Amino acid sequence: MGQRIIVEAKRELYLTNKTVKEIAYELGYDDEYYFSRVFKGKTDISPQSYRETIGFNRGAS
Repeated sequence: MGQRIIVEAKRELYLTNKTVKEIAYELGYDDEYYFSRVFKGKTDISPQSYRETIGFNRGAS
């Protein structure tokens, strides 16, 4: 996963309410779990945790 894809994934997680599966598919990943593992490997945080602490749904329960 290149830096551009990480930036785009973060942008989508931050600005939209799309599911991780939708974002993964739009970025060319057929498997959302593989996408999540790669994202976490590059950023040290899962896509869902990123969204909950930084992104669109921060502060929402």
